[in-house]
Amino acid sequence: MMEWLLIIDGGATKTACAVVHAESGEIKYTTSTSGSNYQAIGAESATEILQALLANVQDFLQKQDCSNIAVATFAMAGIDSPKDHEIVSAIVHSALSALQFKIDMLIIENDAQATLLGVTAGQAGALLIAGTGAIAYAFDGTQIVRAGGWGHRAGDEGSGYWLGQEVIRAIFRMEDGRGEPTILKNAVYDYLRIRDVTELAAWLFRPSYTNAQLAKMGAFLADAVTKKDSCALQIAMRAAHELALLACAVLKKVDYQGEAFSLYCNGGAIKHNPIIYKTFAQEMELTYPKIEVSLCQHQPIYYLMERTKKAYDSL
Repeated sequence: MMEWLLIIDGGATKTACAVVHAESGEIKYTTSTSGSNYQAIGAESATEILQALLANVQDFLQKQDCSNIAVATFAMAGIDSPKDHEIVSAIVHSALSALQFKIDMLIIENDAQATLLGVTAGQAGALLIAGTGAIAYAFDGTQIVRAGGWGHRAGDEGSGYWLGQEVIRAIFRMEDGRGEPTILKNAVYDYLRIRDVTELAAWLFRPSYTNAQLAKMGAFLADAVTKKDSCALQIAMRAAHELALLACAVLKKVDYQGEAFSLYCNGGAIKHNPIIYKTFAQEMELTYPKIEVSLCQHQPIYYLMERTKKAYDSL
């Protein structure tokens, strides 16, 4: 009997979905929508986003010979505590309740943890994700530990949000005369179609503001670095150092003893800023010479598929 795997990657910026043939591993349907981190948008909005996305999945499955879902993985940002897991589980079940899905195994877990289990194929290793937020997980074959991921109000240093915040701060310092000139100003002003710092302040405090929108401001960093902008370079160096601190923290939690070990990196803040990745990798290798640092070569949804397929194989 044909069965399906359903994978939901619910990040802060985007929620991606894939429906996969359970036996062949072939992706048969994909879709995406806006971010579904309930900590950023609220439980009600997160539920509505998932309901709309799952309605599209249901439409696809109704056209198939079989609509049974063997394993559904909801890898969701914002699961940072048992209470968060309880809230997100309620959101997922509420979104599913309005639809006619038959799911044999339902997995709900932090998106970074799920990605770690996929990228390492269940073997020992560590994963650093610097996307809108920043978090690190490590797995020693028995236990999973984490560091970071506490949200923009508490930290998330080195993340896309943090980069965006630093870019905006640099512009305010420049405009005030408190900081050095930077071409980041022109890039941000052109993108937002604004003319001066008062309009930038108004943009930050408008009712429709979201963390994901501020994180987009960090996208101008890489180009400014290639043009030798001193301010941009300083931000990139600080980001690399903060991410190295985060990775080292999670390695210490897993009691890493200096043996050969894989550390994978993912997320736009590190993948789209070569200077950040290069400096981060150099700092890690100086501290831990046997660490093998590498960038994930696929989108997170691919690793979540691997994690889900492993769960399916265990049924």
